[in-house]
Amino acid sequence: MDFPTAMTTPAHPPWRRAAAGAALVLLALYGVLLVRHVGAVAGGSDSSGYMNHARLLAAGRIHVQPRTLAGLPQAGLPTFLYVPLGFKPAWNGDGIVPTYPTGLALFVLALKPLAGWTHAGDAVIVLHSIAGLLATYLLCRMAGLGRRWAAVGAAVIGLSPLYLFMSLQAMSDVPSLVWTTLAVMAAWKSRERAPWALAAGAAMALDVLLRPTNVLAFIPVGIALGASPRRWIHLIIGGLPGAVFFGAHSVAAYGSFATTGYGDNSLAFLARYVPATLLHYARWLPALFTPLAALALGLPWIGAAGARTRWILGTWVLAYAAFYSSYEYTHESWWYLRFLLPAAPALVAASLLVLRALLSRAPGWIDPGRSLPALAALLALVASCCAWETHSLSALSVGADEQRYGRLADWLQRSVPPDSVILAMQASGALFYYTKFTIIRWDTLDQANVGRVETAIRASKRPLYAVLFPFEAAESRVLETRMPGHWSQVGSVNDVTIWRRDFDAAKP
Repeated sequence: MDFPTAMTTPAHPPWRRAAAGAALVLLALYGVLLVRHVGAVAGGSDSSGYMNHARLLAAGRIHVQPRTLAGLPQAGLPTFLYVPLGFKPAWNGDGIVPTYPTGLALFVLALKPLAGWTHAGDAVIVLHSIAGLLATYLLCRMAGLGRRWAAVGAAVIGLSPLYLFMSLQAMSDVPSLVWTTLAVMAAWKSRERAPWALAAGAAMALDVLLRPTNVLAFIPVGIALGASPRRWIHLIIGGLPGAVFFGAHSVAAYGSFATTGYGDNSLAFLARYVPATLLHYARWLPALFTPLAALALGLPWIGAAGARTRWILGTWVLAYAAFYSSYEYTHESWWYLRFLLPAAPALVAASLLVLRALLSRAPGWIDPGRSLPALAALLALVASCCAWETHSLSALSVGADEQRYGRLADWLQRSVPPDSVILAMQASGALFYYTKFTIIRWDTLDQANVGRVETAIRASKRPLYAVLFPFEAAESRVLETRMPGHWSQVGSVNDVTIWRRDFDAAKP
């Protein structure tokens, strides 16, 4: 009898190697697209808040003193007169503290040595965006979908106009998607090896540091862990360092370990918002994640998926959708559905499980899981739907919009005296990050206090400028109503206008 001299491993089919190579090329092109359009800089309230927070953490501080006018102390004036967006007065009177959570700021701080302050935010968001595609693919595989179906899932996420929109600015939504998905998958994996629960705990800790409401992920994580005390102990141990950091930071910044920078936000969650939000979900989820998203409603009746899989995915989506259905902002615009992004991989996986079940008895040539032409057709449909919505919503332009803030700061530093006082609101957080100007929030001024502010500026002999975005100049009529006087436009950056106050001229 002849025996083989060596064990041989069957080679992967050539088409599989070609598919893997094509996937890597597409992923690289996706990264190029993001790098070309990203603008994860200090911009509006959220992005400047995260970037300012990172700067403070880098300096080993949480509190910072606002820049004030001589002779115009805070006492007796509006609380937020000197407070830029992204900050709030400290609980103990020691200056001001960041409003936004530490998670994204910590990631920016970690990548600052590699990318510098100029591009650390870009690096954080782009890397998380690519990781989100990989995490979605792996979740689909873990849920029982084949490679082809998982590739469709990654495509739906990556080409979603909402995902692209949030992948181009310094916001915590895409990182939250990544770490929520990793936490659930690690907990799921812990059923095979309990130490995976340590990773689940660490991922959950980072997830909550990114956004406190990500505690909602404990629902699918808990279902994935099951009732094993050993796995729960591992979860607690893995999450303990992050929990300790969260508590210590909250005590230092807000006076209590259980308090966040958002404060008491309970009045923003009311039952009367639910009907409008549910209609908003019905209108926009199929547009932002293709019409396939509607199929997720059939998940409870797909027995082939397995009960645990259905419970994990179903409660994951339901927890986020239900919680944010009563939030006052969710229904106001399509991009407010960013709050649901941490559950988007579960929504996509659920919809594909339902579609696979519907096609299971169909001829093989129309099933993407069994037919390469059908797979190509489905991917083409996904790409077409997403490209249409991305174009109509101008989702790729947000990075360039955010970069206006840096150009604005550069213009001011070149063109106005360094001791200038800047009247601003929308740009206040970015100007605090990029410049050393004293900032006065125009939205805090009224007839009762504007006289004191104007008198102090006159006495200081410091020039006064105003920086106004279009909505501030048109809708709020800042210069006419908040501080009337003789204002002259001295410049503009894109659609942002810069004005100078002439105190010697008579009021109009």
